[in-house]
Amino acid sequence: MKTGQGQQTEGFSKGKRRGTVAVAVIITGAVTALTARGADGPATPTVQNRSTHVIEWNLPAQADAVPGAMIVDTKGDDNNRIWFVTRLGTPRVYRLDPFRSLFKGTAQWTSWELAEDSFTTGGGKKIRASRDRRFVYVRSAASIQRIDTQSCNSTAVAGQLTCERLEWQDQVDPASAQPASANVSDLTVDDYNNVFTTGTVGGDPVDLTMAPDTTQSYVQKLTGITSSPDGTLVTVTRWTVGGGAGFCAPLPGRTTTSNPCLSGIDTWPGNRYLVYYSEPEGCADGRGAIGELNISNNTVRRWCFTNLPADANGPVMQPRQLNIDHWGRIWVVTGSGHLVSLDVKKNLLTKHAIPAGALSDPFGVAPDDDVIGYTDADQSNSRVGMLLPNRTTIYAPPQCASAPIQTVTVRLLRERASVATGSVAPQGFVVPTTVTSTTDGVFVDAMIGINGGHDSQSPLGITPAKWKGQGAFFYAVGLAGDGANRVGFVRLPMPQKVGHPRDDDDPEDGYDHDKHPQGWHTHATTDGDDDDDDGLPASLDLPLAQEYVNVGDPVAVNAGQFVEYPVAASPTSLALIGSVVAADPTSVLEVDIYNALGTLVASQAGAGTAVATLALPAPGNYTVRVRNIGFSPLTHTPMFIVREPPIQ
Repeated sequence: MKTGQGQQTEGFSKGKRRGTVAVAVIITGAVTALTARGADGPATPTVQNRSTHVIEWNLPAQADAVPGAMIVDTKGDDNNRIWFVTRLGTPRVYRLDPFRSLFKGTAQWTSWELAEDSFTTGGGKKIRASRDRRFVYVRSAASIQRIDTQSCNSTAVAGQLTCERLEWQDQVDPASAQPASANVSDLTVDDYNNVFTTGTVGGDPVDLTMAPDTTQSYVQKLTGITSSPDGTLVTVTRWTVGGGAGFCAPLPGRTTTSNPCLSGIDTWPGNRYLVYYSEPEGCADGRGAIGELNISNNTVRRWCFTNLPADANGPVMQPRQLNIDHWGRIWVVTGSGHLVSLDVKKNLLTKHAIPAGALSDPFGVAPDDDVIGYTDADQSNSRVGMLLPNRTTIYAPPQCASAPIQTVTVRLLRERASVATGSVAPQGFVVPTTVTSTTDGVFVDAMIGINGGHDSQSPLGITPAKWKGQGAFFYAVGLAGDGANRVGFVRLPMPQKVGHPRDDDDPEDGYDHDKHPQGWHTHATTDGDDDDDDGLPASLDLPLAQEYVNVGDPVAVNAGQFVEYPVAASPTSLALIGSVVAADPTSVLEVDIYNALGTLVASQAGAGTAVATLALPAPGNYTVRVRNIGFSPLTHTPMFIVREPPIQ
């Protein structure tokens, strides 16, 4: 950052990714990436009763049932597509492509049959995919399976379409041909198609009183790209980490309907050597930890939940599913009914008690920029929720240890997976919703089960709908009232502004206003200048364009000085917009936009606020300069918008 007459921060650029427009945002120095922060919550929780409309799809049961885990899309890789896996009967992987404006058309689905394990756990199915979504990986009780969605052909029998399925039997005891442990690990896939899981040693998948040796729990790496023939013994690498990694037993005195839950694991974006995972029994007191394995030097760092104080939900313990958000912060749900975050770079933990308390049974967690989605699978308390977190951080230096390494051979089976396709129409329902403000943040919960007069019990997997505004999620229904393979969509009401609003010009999701002028979703904005509830002021939000937005933290600027932010326009950009709002409405400031040659191409000054707009910018790099032209220091909040044509 420059001092004196000017300050410069790193800014943001916009580019194309897999056919969609993406925004990469980095703001450092004078402006840091703004995370979701609720206002200081009340000492006593306050609850508002609302209603939310949900949209659901009943896919046909094909000798399978119980949609479980979903691919959690934190980066927008799936556009308007979701993936999930069923957990009972003949399990299948499903890909669902809803109509972009959900109510305006039927959703198309494709399914791939998975191998039936010789032992059925009643729920041990987890799912991830390669970044290009060609390969879909599933973790079952006995194996890791991979569907190649592009290596397909029709067989001679009735023209049945099949795709290649690989199965690595990494959990099978060769002597008994049965699963070797009570493994309920999640899995993750890095950018090199390495598959990481966690596992335990010993135990009995049927008799849970015979617990595994969780001190010998391990992180496993499997190279997912292979040309080995059927029946080949291939090598996997395992690091012994302990802490119960891969094991997820119900807590004493509490029932669970999500069993087996997800013992989480995820890879660090941009670093092929760091793997993060849940240790449900980690650290000296057994309350659990978030672990980091560095596979380049075989070391572990773990951040113990011992550092987190107990609250109304009791001690924070047993981390479950784990995912890394857009900013590199790790989020995990816990068996004790909490959401926990970890800032690895600063060694900071936060904890957020779910309002349902001891009744909660968290299963899935889905970070989405400023909000954190989650599911509560308890049958009497079934809900899909999100957290707008308060950041009360606790410093927690990690414990460090070595991780002994070994290699193990497992059998690879080459198989064919039958493929089915179809379409399904959306259905709409209204469910009660609560908005609970606490010291830990604001929780918004849609009651989709019997507690809300609906029949979508035990929601399990959850993923953000990245082409919609924040607060929009897809979820998998563990127990549908009619036995269907059911998934749903919910647009939760946004109780306050967020730091990184995502433009969404379809707030009714295709609902027919001519037939139903009262609208579909219950809009909750307290800002009259945001009629579609996407967090972007209507004055800057064109209904026939797509705005990509970033909001920075407040920045102080002395009289006569300025701050500069780099921005970029693509060949299709319709406008670049620099907007600033001063904390003191009497402050006088100016926003200038300069092209790469240093020529001033747009400018506006004002008291309290200023907006400079450059229409139809030439592609390239620009600089937005915010200048204090008053006589006193001011603090301003910057917002930058790249306006693009609408996504079709």
